[in-house]
Amino acid sequence: MELFHENGCLTDAALRAVIDGTLDEMARLEVCEHLSFCDACLLRYTALLDDEVLLTPEEPVAPGVIQRIREKTMRVLVNRYTRAAAVAVLAMALWSTGVFSSLVPKLPDPGQSGPAPIEAPVETPLRAPLTAGARANEFFRSAGDSISAMLDGLADRFASAPAPASEPAPEPASVPQPTE
Repeated sequence: MELFHENGCLTDAALRAVIDGTLDEMARLEVCEHLSFCDACLLRYTALLDDEVLLTPEEPVAPGVIQRIREKTMRVLVNRYTRAAAVAVLAMALWSTGVFSSLVPKLPDPGQSGPAPIEAPVETPLRAPLTAGARANEFFRSAGDSISAMLDGLADRFASAPAPASEPAPEPASVPQPTE
């Protein structure tokens, strides 16, 4: 059987023999090597394969795949919104304790009438500007202090609450001592 045309491409008989599996090992290797670099022959080969009947699954696959995609999408969305809600709750807790107010300088009251009184300049030694690390340390220190104060307040509140009335504990029964 002739495998190649004069121009170097595979013959139709060679392509059908590859599909049928009737080629010997050496011829099959030559044809596969040619298909690895010749796009024209590869297109003809795949066109012949398109005529083959594809296997169909016994049960449809699409509903199960779609269900798994929906479940994964819901997990991703729930995780994302849960994180956002947790961050929002943490920010509100820190804001309500006044942690953020220590980071922002105090502004004059807008209800103040007239210009602010001019004070005599006070000589202060020059300091280097705060670095980001120093600001972060200061922030977390003040946050820790605020949270500690809040927890101390809660502990004081619970400590001052009256204890619930309970029944007196029964007295232990006396055990007779053995006599000698």
